[in-house]
Amino acid sequence: MKWTLDEVNGRLKAGNVGVVVCQRGDRLSLRGTFPPKPLSNKLVWHQQYLSLGIYANPAGLQRAEAEAKEIGGLLASGRFDWGKYLGEEKERLLTCGYWVDKFKQEYNACNGDDPTKQQTWKRHYEACFNKLPQNENLTPEILITTVVSTPANTWTRRTMCQKLEQLAKFAGVKVDLKKYQGEYSSSKQIIRQLPSEEEIAAVRDAISHSEWQWVFGVMSCFGLRPHESFYSEVSSVHPYTCTVADGKTGERIVYPLPLEWVIQWKLWENKKPSKVSLEGVTDKDLGSRVYKALRRYGVNFKPYNLRHSYAIRAATKYKVPIIVAAKWMGHSPTVHTNTYGRHLTDIDHQEIFERINEQFYLR
Repeated sequence: MKWTLDEVNGRLKAGNVGVVVCQRGDRLSLRGTFPPKPLSNKLVWHQQYLSLGIYANPAGLQRAEAEAKEIGGLLASGRFDWGKYLGEEKERLLTCGYWVDKFKQEYNACNGDDPTKQQTWKRHYEACFNKLPQNENLTPEILITTVVSTPANTWTRRTMCQKLEQLAKFAGVKVDLKKYQGEYSSSKQIIRQLPSEEEIAAVRDAISHSEWQWVFGVMSCFGLRPHESFYSEVSSVHPYTCTVADGKTGERIVYPLPLEWVIQWKLWENKKPSKVSLEGVTDKDLGSRVYKALRRYGVNFKPYNLRHSYAIRAATKYKVPIIVAAKWMGHSPTVHTNTYGRHLTDIDHQEIFERINEQFYLR
């Protein structure tokens, strides 16, 4: 077997290795399409050199060919890691701070600078990542220590586990954080005391400001999230549907429950608060405006209770199938069941039972 540069690269090409050996000065390097090197501003794979630090002689070429085959296999299987080839840089590039910065770059590249996405980053990701010791290496031990420093069986612990698991996977750190999540469940939260249809109508009539009265009305009639009222348009013809153009779960069509409210309150007359700007604000900001304004006009329960009441009416009074109601409300059937099923009261269960009796047994 000949050990010349041309012979080595000929064998590598014949084997579809995807990496070639290059001579740079009196040393050998490999050239191929590699993932971005740590600290690089690039986000996609591109042609790069990998220095081997070995001399361009027959023994060096023999070793370079073996390295090329090994690296070609790692690239093909998605297991290539720059860490092995960075020498003195390696320790500096394993810190928590470094990987958090790289993860944020990827997050921004995927989500852009939309205010709502950036709010999500700050609340759910940055709040967790800030707990990490930024100048220490990202290791399984560091991740576990950070997780268990939060209260057990809480939303904070569950979120910390989920976000740090994402960071670990991104950085190639093998750790199982799921077992530390605990038994927190949103279904264990306090049951809301939901207003009746009569109470909702009375509260709406008592709101003196016409624009915020309209917001309260569309939230009540269509079960909208507070911020979604600013992205909504109600049709002026039957079936008087509401089109939600934007918001937490994107565009969707919602049907009124009950229909009479649309007609009585003329909700197709768009009366969104004129002084509320949508420029550069997050959904959370808009929701906060709704909460503060309705409280100011005498609404003494959380506006989100209107959404819960809509879900219960859909299930009990109007018998809307769960898969349909979930679609109208902008979430999955599983979320719909887990979130709203626990708000069914004894009276709701009794009414459902009596309706079944009337339909099937008392004919």
